[in-house]
Amino acid sequence: DAEDGAIDADTASGRTSGSKLKGNVKGREVKEEEEVKEEDDEEEKKELYDDPPDSVVHAESLDWIKQVVIGLNLCPFAASPLANNKLSIEITRGHDAESISAAVLLELILRVDNPGTTVVVAPECSPDDFETYLQVLDFIELIMEEHELVGKVQVAPFHPLFEFGGRSDNDGSNDDEAEGIDNYTNRSPFPMFHVLREEEVGAAVDKLDGDASVVFDRNIRLMKMLYERLGREGVEKVMSCDASDDMKEAVDEVLKSVKKTNDIKL
Repeated sequence: DAEDGAIDADTASGRTSGSKLKGNVKGREVKEEEEVKEEDDEEEKKELYDDPPDSVVHAESLDWIKQVVIGLNLCPFAASPLANNKLSIEITRGHDAESISAAVLLELILRVDNPGTTVVVAPECSPDDFETYLQVLDFIELIMEEHELVGKVQVAPFHPLFEFGGRSDNDGSNDDEAEGIDNYTNRSPFPMFHVLREEEVGAAVDKLDGDASVVFDRNIRLMKMLYERLGREGVEKVMSCDASDDMKEAVDEVLKSVKKTNDIKL
């Protein structure tokens, strides 16, 4: 009986070892399947969010900054960082609000102690829905408070369908066609979050005698003059870096006129 028991125990041990081996093999198979699935998911995500590719997003964003933001002097704070190689363009892909917010938060934290400015471009962040984009912006501002970043850095919004909240350029002249033309100053080729250091913004505003509204007022005047010369369609082309040579000549003339009426330089 004892020997029979020993045989039974060995048999049971063999079965247990065999089960463990099968379990290990099964475990490896499952792990390999998961790794393959992750690779497939990454490849699918790359294909899904690779139109346009990052290189095109970066190039078009930089062109817009150079031609529109700096070329039209919409932001007198922008030329210096670009000239001094302190303007960074970072691209984050996908629709997930938390992932986008995390990417912006990282740049905010990095900019606290590093001079310069960063433009985070999020091509899939609701390019056709400005209200949903604003919800992401609200979430970013909330986590800025949680990380005690308020007062150190800030985020300026740019979007293909940007609208100033409740504001338009309608001055009561009954020119309904020109209403909202000011929105084009913040309409970018892709949804963007512009990370700025409060210290640098404050220094720039000091050069404007502490009144940042002069920038907004100047840009409104510019947009109205461009509208009068080119119409809304022409303004859209200029602001999207798609102006013809004739349009560019008209823009140069308008800029000269604006400059004569106290243009802004820092």
